[in-house]
Amino acid sequence: MFNGLRRRTRDLPGNPDLRIIGARRSGKTTFMAALAYWPNAKPDSPIESVNPFDDDTARLIAMAQDILENGLPFAGNYPVEDLSQLPLYTLLIEIKPAFSLGGNLRFQVSCREYPGELIEDLRNRSTASRGLSNYLDDCADGSGLLLLIDGTAKEDRKYAQAFDRLKTELNIRLTGQGKNLSSYRIAVVFSKTEQGTVWIHRYDIKKFISLKFPQTQNTIQKWRKEWGCSVNYFFCSAFGMKGNPPQPNVRIEERDREGTRSVIDRPQYWRPFGLVAPIYWLHTGKDDQRLRKMED
Repeated sequence: MFNGLRRRTRDLPGNPDLRIIGARRSGKTTFMAALAYWPNAKPDSPIESVNPFDDDTARLIAMAQDILENGLPFAGNYPVEDLSQLPLYTLLIEIKPAFSLGGNLRFQVSCREYPGELIEDLRNRSTASRGLSNYLDDCADGSGLLLLIDGTAKEDRKYAQAFDRLKTELNIRLTGQGKNLSSYRIAVVFSKTEQGTVWIHRYDIKKFISLKFPQTQNTIQKWRKEWGCSVNYFFCSAFGMKGNPPQPNVRIEERDREGTRSVIDRPQYWRPFGLVAPIYWLHTGKDDQRLRKMED
């Protein structure tokens, strides 16, 4: 009887439709590709499987194999007037139970990432592209928001300004639709955690934010207070670590104020971490600490 209980999988209701916003080179497409591909998972990983649910996501996995595994970077998305041209990636994720007698949890989630130019448009009202309003309208139709920030970037003020404008624009649209602002969830995710300047803070994300992104932190705190909504912070790495003691599994191609541009170093040891944690939290509101685990 117990074996049967362990094998039973429970489907979580709903299909979250998430939006991912981040600056150029923050790693949005690489985040989604690594999540969809989910390579070299350990047998004891709490994540049972990540599978594509549609053709766009299957193509993303193929790109991860053809481009990332060959040590090449993704080109990224470019601004478009018609948002139907942007892919909506849908995944089926299955998570193992926290206790041995429980059953697996399975849920479906859709994610759309916006071009990094959106951050600049949000900051610069006078030079904003004509398509900004279309992006904001689409963003308001999503069920949750993932803000992806390159953890090595030195652009705190830029992010703070963009997110403050984003808060105002979404407020207008969501209240106009009669939506409850307090039920909204915002995941702030710091990418490239494998880099030394971020890695040293991996056990204290609050301290990291206070030191590296104080203005952004203040903006997000005001957002949470004004809306009464839920906010959570996460670390992640699309490429992960290698060796023992662990070292970044990347080759640096460029480093400047905007952050770090890198490609995978040893594809055979490619093991991302922290990618599922914010997605699961945005869907359920539950912070599963197992999903935050990093390579030590």
